[in-house]
Formats: sequence, structure tokens, C-alpha cells
Amino acid sequence: MNGVTATFLLLVVCLFCGHVLSSDSLTDCRLLLIGGPCDAYFPRWFYNTGTRTCESFIYGGCGGNANNFLSEAECTKACVNM
Repeated sequence: MNGVTATFLLLVVCLFCGHVLSSDSLTDCRLLLIGGPCDAYFPRWFYNTGTRTCESFIYGGCGGNANNFLSEAECTKACVNM
């Protein structure tokens, strides 16, 4: 397996489990909240630039963007005090 194939497979796996790879977490933190159009119920966290805090939301399981973290701690580490 070459590097391109491995990278593609990793991206597919991450997208399938609800994560989006990004090289710029600062930009990710500035994205608007998008819960996604699907009807799943995944509690997640996003960084709210207005309040400068991480807040909970429900992710629908598809769509959305990279401002979508599994835990408050993960969101805080990536976005607070940036």
C-alpha cells in the first residue's frame, strides 16, 4: 500500500466515524456550528467564538464540519486560549 492509498483509507475511516481531518485546528475552531442533516444523536462539543467557550450540541451523524469534538476537554485543548 502506498502513501496516497493509506492516507485515503485513513480519511475514509475518519469521515465514517464522524471526524474530519484538518491541518489547521485554529481555523476549525472558527467554523460555525453545523449539527448535520442526519437524524443520529451524538453528543458533541464545538467552540463558540462569541462566548469563547466550548459548548455541547447534538451531531446528526453526517455532514457538519471540523468544529466538532468528542469531548469538552478535546475542544478546550484545540480551541481555548488560541
